[in-house]
Amino acid sequence: MTNPPTGGSALHFAATVSAEMRPVVEALFFFNPRQSLLIENIRAAVEAKGTPVIKERAGQLWIDLPSDSLQCLFVCDSRAVPVGVMLYGRPSSEVLEIAHLAVDPAHASGQGGQPSVGLLLVEKAQAIARSIKGISKIQLPYQRARFLPVRAPSPGERTE
Repeated sequence: MTNPPTGGSALHFAATVSAEMRPVVEALFFFNPRQSLLIENIRAAVEAKGTPVIKERAGQLWIDLPSDSLQCLFVCDSRAVPVGVMLYGRPSSEVLEIAHLAVDPAHASGQGGQPSVGLLLVEKAQAIARSIKGISKIQLPYQRARFLPVRAPSPGERTE
């Protein structure tokens, strides 16, 4: 399943990517040069939830925990190369938790007037949360008790 982020960019969302992208996924998620900025919080998340792993089936990759408890969502460029990824789950009936978030440093600030890939992923989490009955807040990654309210869509904002 793929669909474009709002804003008409060449980026698109995908739950999986081609197995040929394994080195890119590894670099993006496990060897991201920006992870040092949040390393203690990332370690705490891994200790609390488990170590994410790359999974493969039928020529497609995604990231999950060994317990299969999270959903994976990539943001890919026009060549289907992942430039961001979010792992999220529903730890309680009213919370959608973004457990992990990684963005290619080249896409961290946005390009050509587009929002950053990280912001696109958080906005997508809000859209997902709005579509699930009972979810009232989103827990942000690597922050203890840091939540965003699930907001109604803005006028003219595309909903799914």
